[in-house]
Amino acid sequence: MAPACHPPAQIPFQAPRVVSLGARARPSEPAVSEQTRLHQAFLGRVIDFLCADAGITQFVDWGCPAPGTAERVRAANADARFVHVAPRGAAGMLSPSGTAVVTEDGSGADSLTRRLSTSGLVDFDEPVAVLMTRPFTADDQPNGIGELHALMRGGGYLALTSTAPRRTVERAFRPFQPIEPGVADLTWWPYPDEDVTAQGTGILGGLGRRLR
Repeated sequence: MAPACHPPAQIPFQAPRVVSLGARARPSEPAVSEQTRLHQAFLGRVIDFLCADAGITQFVDWGCPAPGTAERVRAANADARFVHVAPRGAAGMLSPSGTAVVTEDGSGADSLTRRLSTSGLVDFDEPVAVLMTRPFTADDQPNGIGELHALMRGGGYLALTSTAPRRTVERAFRPFQPIEPGVADLTWWPYPDEDVTAQGTGILGGLGRRLR
């Protein structure tokens, strides 16, 4: 994926703003952590590319930790399908209003993938993007990616983030093919790490494609 502008030589670091303990967040503007804000920004860039450049019209939010993903997809494409995979027992608490939901039942990722394919909520004969961006560790890598790849047709995408070493993250995408620049710190993806000298989050992110 070619970025829309040249990468910055330096991303300036902004010191956290000191807030009085007596301050109250407005009800319409809930406070979010800096890490959540950066994750939202990463997802925004991923979604913009998928909608504008890849022509994706179906999205599955499979464990995105940052709120507002459904709203971000609808802002980019009001007609896009959006399905939320909710943890067992948490569908009503974590799923956006008006969003289709498939709830985990403890039977494993492969079973959940099959349920997605038979639910009628996702058409796997057409390209679909799966946003599986809850950061995984080296000792707890995501399951069911091979099954997901086999179910997809060409042109589908998978987004991942991780605190694991770079090579571990690259292997986790298999058999999806990471698009340029591969994996990079989610603060500045899609710019490659070597093009940015600012300090990142230490969380790597990337987007893999199911080749035709």
